[in-house]
Amino acid sequence: YWVKDNRTDPTIAPWRADAIARGFASCVALPLIAHGKRIGNLSLYSGETNAFNETTIEQYTDLANNLAYGVAALRSREEAREHALKLSRANEVLRRSLDALARDKQLQSFVDHVLMVLTEQLGGHSSTLWLIDVERRAAHLHSVCDEGRVVVAEHADHPNARQPRIWDRDDPEWLTLQMNRPFLHPDPIHDARLKYTPAQQARFSSSGIRALLLIPLVFGKQLVGALSVRMASDRELDQHDLEFAQSLAQQATLALELARLAEQAKLTALANEKERAAQERVAELTKANEALRGCLDALASVPELDEFLGQVMGAMTRQLGAASSVLRLRDFEQNVLTLDLVFQEGRVMTPAEAKYPIELRTIPLDERQANLLKPSATVLRLSDPKTRVPDRFRSYLLGLGVRTSLVIPLNLGGQLVGSVTFRFTDDREFRPEELEIARALASQASLAIQLTRLAKGARQTAVLEERNQLVGEIHDSLAQLFTGISMQLGAAKKVMQRGGVNSLNYVERAIELAQFGLSEARRSAFGLQSSVIEEYGLVRAMQKLVERSNIPGRVRCELNVEAVTLENFPPAIQEDLLRIAQEAISNAVRHAKPTVITVSLCADTTNLVLEVTDNGSGIANLASAGRDGFGLSNMHKRAEKMGAQFEIRTAVGEGTRIAVCLPVNA
Repeated sequence: YWVKDNRTDPTIAPWRADAIARGFASCVALPLIAHGKRIGNLSLYSGETNAFNETTIEQYTDLANNLAYGVAALRSREEAREHALKLSRANEVLRRSLDALARDKQLQSFVDHVLMVLTEQLGGHSSTLWLIDVERRAAHLHSVCDEGRVVVAEHADHPNARQPRIWDRDDPEWLTLQMNRPFLHPDPIHDARLKYTPAQQARFSSSGIRALLLIPLVFGKQLVGALSVRMASDRELDQHDLEFAQSLAQQATLALELARLAEQAKLTALANEKERAAQERVAELTKANEALRGCLDALASVPELDEFLGQVMGAMTRQLGAASSVLRLRDFEQNVLTLDLVFQEGRVMTPAEAKYPIELRTIPLDERQANLLKPSATVLRLSDPKTRVPDRFRSYLLGLGVRTSLVIPLNLGGQLVGSVTFRFTDDREFRPEELEIARALASQASLAIQLTRLAKGARQTAVLEERNQLVGEIHDSLAQLFTGISMQLGAAKKVMQRGGVNSLNYVERAIELAQFGLSEARRSAFGLQSSVIEEYGLVRAMQKLVERSNIPGRVRCELNVEAVTLENFPPAIQEDLLRIAQEAISNAVRHAKPTVITVSLCADTTNLVLEVTDNGSGIANLASAGRDGFGLSNMHKRAEKMGAQFEIRTAVGEGTRIAVCLPVNA
């Protein structure tokens, strides 16, 4: 935006009086662009008319570009600092709750503390803990946190203190709980779908409640309860807040489940008049609680989460009386389980320290292994030939003196993330209570894995998604071509077997399809290179794209470059221009059957223009083409992201022209 004289330029009429009053006679406004995104403007004012010219504007443009990247870098640092601060604060709050369990031997006190710190951390007004009867779709109020203290249901003035809340099958809140992940209700007072009673709505209104955060409590795959946090402020919760809430909720779930197991053991023993058996089970649960507190104390004291994972392994192994144990983590890209830690000889070791055979450190997550990890716990008796174990594993473990293995899958959010295997040197039998304890303790390992993932932050997936899309396109197009080649060669074979003389036509068609497939593969493979702009620059990258798009005897692809200077364009914008050209060439070759495709790149003082023109069949219906996978919407989105104009001119039988016009100062 360039105004040479504020007194006469019509574009500044609404602000002319103010500009003159301030002494501004001319001005220029330049966009601030970093990584292909506009983040602001740099406005310059002068008391003289015609104070700016193309030379000074070019200099100020460089200044604006440098300023934009400086602002973007500052924002990135601030975001990273905020993320680190949030993780530090979350871990500190978690450690405080775990310290509370270490000081107080009562699991109920720990649950109360979790409720308080969760409400405090999320900036909630109050919160409630519910125990859920899934079969009856009923929620029984357990405790209420309000004004910094927790009271049990019978001492609370909550509308559901003495009667459960019953959900209909189609109640949105009930359906949300079935998804086993946190959910935020933005307007519980006026949302009629939630079916709150007038008393509940009045309670929300009097307290100024604006939103409800619902966190399901899941043990194994069973919904056992829920935490409801009432929000009276307009604070927005991000993914890290929700994941931290899940971590605390998992601790509360574990404590509640251990308390339930202890109570169940007592009631069963009393009912069957087996006091001695009951005492033994309670003793085991007490030991399990001690192991749990040991794990939590470790998290409160060790500086690294990886070390906490090792502490959990040691506590579980000692609690179960196992000789050793191994932890495997799932590699989702390779779909394998990779050995991560070994606990033996009283300490945590790396696979190399434990001298674990290299060929046994990775297990494919095939059907056999997946079936092995479907149950909540699997016992493998290595001395029994009927037990299905690969011979190499059986020989190795028997050589270590291992006779029984207990395999427990590790799950997060219903997804397998790894496994823990406890190894015993005797033929062990496991009571149901022992398996329950093992599963409860194994959830600590799942928690450690989750916290480790939170600390590492979210991965960048945009590039991978684009590559996966390209891989799918390569697969689809080449599969179609290879099918065509196979059909043509098959037809040629039949003609030759019958003694015909026209088989050469089919062979020539197969060769033509193969040449087309080779060009398609080269062009698509070129698109999978992530650093092509940094390596070649836009012009050379365009040249390579054009060369790889030629199909001898069928399509000639040409490149024309005129007066192009690319110093002012960030690599991200050059990357988008290259991808638009690639998409346009691919669409033309696959759908329009052209003989000539011309790619042009030219620039003047105001615009950089990319054109891709073909002499193919054209597009009959642009609207339909945009829906049917012609890639037009992708090209349009890329152009829009750059701040460029995107234009298509086409007609049936007259070819297609695709143009992208990018302002130099965009």
